[in-house]
Parts: sequence; structure tokens; C-alpha cells
Amino acid sequence: ARRAVEEKATELALTSKYKSEFLANMSHELRTPLNSILVLGQQLTDNPDGNLTPKQVEFARTIHGAGTDLLNLISDILDLSKIESGTVTVECEDLLFTHLRETIERNFRHEADARKLSFTADFDPRLGRAITTDSKRLLQVLKNLLSNALKFTDHGGVRLHVGMATGGWTPDHPTLSQAPSVVEFSV
Repeated sequence: ARRAVEEKATELALTSKYKSEFLANMSHELRTPLNSILVLGQQLTDNPDGNLTPKQVEFARTIHGAGTDLLNLISDILDLSKIESGTVTVECEDLLFTHLRETIERNFRHEADARKLSFTADFDPRLGRAITTDSKRLLQVLKNLLSNALKFTDHGGVRLHVGMATGGWTPDHPTLSQAPSVVEFSV
């Protein structure tokens, strides 16, 4: 029985490895033509010869936006395969809280207004100037949380609070216990 379980575990690991490799290869193969579509869509949107009607420019802008969304989805799939295979890398940098607030406001204010919801991005003044983090991954998580919050809120509003964390993890956490301060994000 133990040998059968070990064989199944080996098969499962191999299947997972093949799946991750397939996703990585497929993501690469999809990006190549998509990048061409994005470049051409942007050129049409810019309309350098001025020979497109405003409606045609808007269509080009829609094509470019949809292509960008698709490219982000492909990147998310690739990230998932990296997480599964244990090959994800964290790229830490300083992210200004003012930049984070502007990005969040720009991405979600219009959606909240369209759904007739209030939207608040509350940043504690004690936070300081910046946070050292993987900004791409942090923004990805916040965008997912805020998108879901706006999608599933029928009335009232959505609030993002960013402040100093005083708990929520074990005192012997290998990274957080060594940090001079910890930031919490709540939606």
C-alpha cells in the first residue's frame, strides 16, 4: 500500500511538473502574437495620419484595452504555474504610498461611481513614505480584492484601509517578527 501511495505521489508530481511547463510554454506562445496586436492597436489608437474617424479610434482603443486585459490574464496564469512549481521570485522595491493610493483611485473610482457606491482609500498617516514589497504582486492582490468587493456590493460602499498592523501573525514568524513595522491592508 505504501509503494502504491509513493507511486501515485510520484505520478502526481510529474503531472504537476508537466502542467506547469505546458502553462509556461503556452503563455509564451500566446504572448508573441498578442504583443503584435497590442502594438498595432496602439498605432491605430494614436492615428498618426489622422485618417481614422473618432469611432474607429475608439474601436482601436477597445481592441488595445482588451488585448492588455488578455495579456494580464496570461501573466496571472503564468504566475500560478510558477507558484505551483515553486519557481516564483519576489522582486522587492520601495513603493510610495502616494503612488499606491493614486493607482488604486485611478483603477477603481470610476467603477464605484458607475455602480453608485462610495469608495474610500484610507491610508494611516503614521505609515511613513513607502513600503518595501513586491509591488506587482501587492497590486495584483489588492486589485483582486477590490474588484470582488465592488462586484459583490449592491449598496453602500467599499473601503480600503492601509495602516500599521499590531497583530494577526504568530510572534515567531521568521520574517514579520524581524520587521521594524508591518503594514496591514483590509478591504
